[in-house]
Amino acid sequence: MKAVLKNIYRLLYPEKREPSSVEKYVNYIQKEEDSILKSVGLRFDREEMLEKRPYLTIGKRCLITASFVFETEKGEVVIGDNVHIGGATFISRNKIEIKDDVTLAWGITVYDHNSHSIHWEERKNDNHQCYEDYIQYNGDNLVNKDWSNVVSKPILIESKVWIGFNVIILKGVTIGEGSVIGAGSVVAKDIPPWSVAVGNPAEVIRTLKKAAIR
Repeated sequence: MKAVLKNIYRLLYPEKREPSSVEKYVNYIQKEEDSILKSVGLRFDREEMLEKRPYLTIGKRCLITASFVFETEKGEVVIGDNVHIGGATFISRNKIEIKDDVTLAWGITVYDHNSHSIHWEERKNDNHQCYEDYIQYNGDNLVNKDWSNVVSKPILIESKVWIGFNVIILKGVTIGEGSVIGAGSVVAKDIPPWSVAVGNPAEVIRTLKKAAIR
């Protein structure tokens, strides 16, 4: 009897659930119906400045586990068809594009900007401003961040690429078609098509046979 009453109570007074980030930002996602978002998180640090456009575009027959972070109103992530992402973080202020038939393992970070200048004189006030904004704007620590000296360049991952776990891919990089990036590598420069690259920084250690066109 108690179990029945408990179920009736649950029906009458359902618990309120916070919407997921995908539900909250559904107007900023463009996704093909047959793609599956296993576990996807979106974060917009300057939500009040969002532009009316897709920030995340996902093609057909994809299986995605990933977090997508947009630190300003800029940025875009475009994912092609038949892409599997086992667990990655994308941080975009420019553009990150993944073509078709790409496989990404877990623990991967793809970052299309530097976040800070490499020159001390240009970044010396960053921490102070971040702290002051956090206090003044209830945890929004990027309100007055100076992006003028932050280098940002698009990232392109061509078709048929396989990227191993815990790889870091930095701004301005193109990873060529059919290439393989070994686990734990840091990709800081372009990788030619049909090659295996490993290390920090990633270097080509082997050339692969180009796949036959069918």
